[in-house]
Amino acid sequence: MVVTFDADFMALAYIKEINLPWPLLLDSDQALYQAYGMTRGSWWNVYGLPSIWKYLKLIAQGRLPGRPGKDWRQLGGDVLIDPQGVVQIHHVSTGPHDRPSVDSLLSPIEAAQ
Repeated sequence: MVVTFDADFMALAYIKEINLPWPLLLDSDQALYQAYGMTRGSWWNVYGLPSIWKYLKLIAQGRLPGRPGKDWRQLGGDVLIDPQGVVQIHHVSTGPHDRPSVDSLLSPIEAAQ
C-alpha cells in the first residue's frame, strides 16, 4: 500500500497518474512518517542541486514539475513490511529524489518466493 499525508488533489492525481492498483492510506497528521524517522527536510534538502537537476531534465523532456503538496518539506521514504510484520526495507529519503530502485525494493519479495 502507499501512505500519503496529502488528502486532496495530490492524492487523487497520484492514484490516476500511476494507475495505483492497491490502497492509498492517508496519514494526515504524519504520525506514521514520524514513527519511521521521516522528518521534514531543510529548504536545501528539498530544492538543492539534485532537485534542480531533476526538474531541468523534466523540462528538457517537455514536462513541467508538479505542484508541491501541503507540506513541501516533509521527506518520505520506502518501508517494506513482510506478511509476518517484519520490516525488510526501511529507507528514509534525504530529499524528494532519493529513492531506492524498484529492483532493490522487489528483491526481498523475490528472495522469499
